[in-house]
Amino acid sequence: ALIIALALTLTGTTTASAGPALLFDAENGKILYAEDPDKKWHPASLTKIMTAFLAFEELRAGRLTLKSKIKCTETAHKEQPSKIGLPVGAEMTMDLTLQSLIVKSANDVAVMIAEAISGSVPKFVARMNATAKKLKMSQTNFVNPNGLPAMQQVTSARDMALLSQAIAKEFPEYAHYWKQSSFRIGKKRLRSYNSLLRTFEGADGLKTGFICGSGYNVVASATRDGRRLMAVVLGEPSGRSRAIRAASLLEHGF
Repeated sequence: ALIIALALTLTGTTTASAGPALLFDAENGKILYAEDPDKKWHPASLTKIMTAFLAFEELRAGRLTLKSKIKCTETAHKEQPSKIGLPVGAEMTMDLTLQSLIVKSANDVAVMIAEAISGSVPKFVARMNATAKKLKMSQTNFVNPNGLPAMQQVTSARDMALLSQAIAKEFPEYAHYWKQSSFRIGKKRLRSYNSLLRTFEGADGLKTGFICGSGYNVVASATRDGRRLMAVVLGEPSGRSRAIRAASLLEHGF
C-alpha cells in the first residue's frame, strides 16, 4: 500500500506518505542512515536553501552587501503565500530579505532575490541548476526559486544532503540565519516553521518545506560536543511527524 501511495504522490494525485530520509555527518559527509536516498521528490521550500546559497555567493563576491536594498517587483508581489506581502516597488535590506527567506520561508522574497541577482527568474533558475550540477546533485531540477508546486521541480534526500553540507561548509559566516527561530519585521514577530529550533538540544538549522505534492520536508541540523549532524526527511504526513522523525534520526546519530 505504501508503494502505491508513493507512486500516486509523484503523479500528484494524493498527498505524500512517509518518504525518503538520510542522516549524515556534516563535517565529513559520512552517511549514518539512509532510506530511499535517491528517490525523486518535490523539494517544496527546501528549494530556498539553493536560493540562499546563490545569495551568499553574491555577498561573498561583493556584488551585494547585507545593506543592499532588494526591491519587490510585480512578479514577486503575485507569488502565493507563505509571503511577506510587500507592495510593488517597496524595498528591504538584504539582511532582512535573508531572514524572510530562511526563517519565514517567504515565496515573494525568493523571487525578489532571484530578480535582484539575475535580472529575471528564468536566468536565476538556470544558475540554480548549474550550481546543482557543480555540487553533483544528480537527481535535482529547479523550475522556480521558492519551491511552489511545479511537476518538474524535483530533488532527492541525497541531493539535499549535498547542498546542505556545501552551504554549511562554504558559508559558515551566515550560520546564524539558519539558527534563528524568529525575527522582527516592523511590529510583527515571525516564527520559523522549524519547531526543532525551539525543542531539540543543539538544533542549529536548517529549513522546512511543505506542499501537498511533497508532504512535510525538513533538513534538520544539530551540533553537540562539536559534532554536527544533519537529517533530511521528506514526505511526512504532518509538521509534527516531520519534527519527530528528524529528531529521532539526529538522536540516533548522536
